[in-house]
Amino acid sequence: MKWLVSALLVSLSLPCALQAKGLDKLQPTTEEEKEEAEKDRETKEEKGIVDRDVKTVPAAEGKAVAPETKVEATDAKKGEVAGKKAPVKEPEIPVEPGFQAWYLGTSLNWINTDGPEGDWHSSSTADLELGYRVMKKWLEHYDLYATLRYRPVDVTIELEQRAYRGILESYLAGVKAQREISSSLFLVGSAEIGLSRTSVSAIDGVQKVDGSLEKSSVDLTVGGGVSYLILEKLALGTQLHLGVGAHKTVQFGLDLRFLL
Repeated sequence: MKWLVSALLVSLSLPCALQAKGLDKLQPTTEEEKEEAEKDRETKEEKGIVDRDVKTVPAAEGKAVAPETKVEATDAKKGEVAGKKAPVKEPEIPVEPGFQAWYLGTSLNWINTDGPEGDWHSSSTADLELGYRVMKKWLEHYDLYATLRYRPVDVTIELEQRAYRGILESYLAGVKAQREISSSLFLVGSAEIGLSRTSVSAIDGVQKVDGSLEKSSVDLTVGGGVSYLILEKLALGTQLHLGVGAHKTVQFGLDLRFLL
């Protein structure tokens, strides 16, 4: 019986002794080993703290971002801007001061007319003119315009003790030269050639009309004057025209031009 009790005591005490012996082996046995173990533990703890900081602190929370990351972001933005084309504005065409390429003119004139036969009398006329600029700065100073002008004139003719009343219509084509004196004042000169035709009827009631009065003829005119820009699209001036063709005319009056 005693040996049984002894065996039980040995079986209970043996594991405890072995466990204590194993723990003794795990602990450092000298001061140097303790210091080395302490240094290793501190080193591991520092490494663990650094790793934890790197993993848990994202760059988006206001922390410093690596220069390489900034360069990549900047390049990406530049690429987006380059990919989007900025809208291109068409350059505005500046409005040229002074007279433009086209104009439409009219005038109210006193006119004296002398025909090939008989005594001619006339007092006034109003004409219509269209001009187009064909050359700028001719001889460095002149703008040249091609012109078309229609000029009707009321006339009274006395021939061989008979009186006739009618209209003298002239269709004239020519060239007008214009020189700028200032930003608003211009000198004007013109030369024209065209056809004129007279249509008359007898005042005395006799239907027969002398055929020589209604013949078509070639007319030549030269003229000159000034023109002043009173508004951006409106010019007012005076001109004198002399007719030196089949019909001798002197025409002077106010000239009004609308710039188109």
